[in-house]
Amino acid sequence: MMLSAARSFSALALRRARFPTQVTRYAPGQLAPLARRAVASPLCAASEAAAKGAATPAGGDQKAPYPPLKVTAPGRVVALGDVHGDIGQARRALTIAGVLGDGGDAVNPEWTGGNTVVVQVGDVLDRGDDEIAILILLQKLHKQAEAQGGAVYILNGNHEVLNVSGDFRYVTQGAFQESARFGEHLVNLFGSAFKEAFGGGEEDPRKRQVKARVGLFSPGGPLAQQLAMNSTVLIVNDTVFAHGGLMPRHVEFGLERLNNAVADWMRGAEIVSEEDRTALGMAIGSVKDSVVWNRTFGTENFVTDSDRDRACEVLGNTLDAISEKYGAAKRLVVGHTPQLGGCNGECDGRIWRIDVGMSFGVVGADPEVIEIDGDEVRVLNSRVPAKQASKL
Repeated sequence: MMLSAARSFSALALRRARFPTQVTRYAPGQLAPLARRAVASPLCAASEAAAKGAATPAGGDQKAPYPPLKVTAPGRVVALGDVHGDIGQARRALTIAGVLGDGGDAVNPEWTGGNTVVVQVGDVLDRGDDEIAILILLQKLHKQAEAQGGAVYILNGNHEVLNVSGDFRYVTQGAFQESARFGEHLVNLFGSAFKEAFGGGEEDPRKRQVKARVGLFSPGGPLAQQLAMNSTVLIVNDTVFAHGGLMPRHVEFGLERLNNAVADWMRGAEIVSEEDRTALGMAIGSVKDSVVWNRTFGTENFVTDSDRDRACEVLGNTLDAISEKYGAAKRLVVGHTPQLGGCNGECDGRIWRIDVGMSFGVVGADPEVIEIDGDEVRVLNSRVPAKQASKL
């Protein structure tokens, strides 16, 4: 599917929700003042980097920075898979990783990771009730981590793409309610001028909830602009992260171009050039082989050895291409496809699959994460948390 910023995402969302009400489509930059102030609000507790990343109002000279492609981690790297709106399981995963302490609370979480870099590989949204709460939690932890030389990065997955596209098929009733509450919070903070954007004129609670979600997640909306700050592909030291997977053609085209195209689309920019449309399609379009939808390397058990060998060969070619263009790449870490046996590696450790289906909206599996420390990759879980693993 080729996505276009000209598409009426708001109307699409309402049709799928079976409501006839039309929602205003906001021009790029029209919601930007709200977005910029929202990410700096006490509720969002966004980092300084996030605040700088909010789009400039229409007519401004400054363009928001693009999300990073390559960063350096001074210490260990921790990666966790899809959390799908389950804040309880997300907190358990972060605790297992040794980066979330028990000295904080829901409002003020305690970062205990020092200079650890955390990468969450996407799909925070859908299937669970606490999506925005998880985004806020990760933002708060990122702000604390930055002060200690660490960081928390979130990738865009296919479910972030679905929501910015106006496809709410996997949104729970609780998540619609959370969207409405968050929209009301923004109206209370920033005035009634944005009341219509978040469903304030609707008497029907269900319609109000849907309109609030459309206002938040449509391209150019506050939370869409938050997601635009997230990478679609991220390289940390010699480890590459993507939600679904990467192919040699993605690398040849340019990974930074994929990141930038997704960011522009989420910010509400008009996607007009053939190059930008191609980049967007490679990143989020094709269900078969785009970055967020690809399952080439996600199969937990290949049917035949030849299937495995072919996948490992493509993976090797991909990592070789990345190494040649961007620097040494030893492994690829992906989510997207639930692994019923837990986090696992294959192809001589060059692929790691870390979506364990931890959300109770999926299978409610025990949380697991992986820890990358130099050349060592360890699986951490409730039986072997970070503090014990460091002694192995």
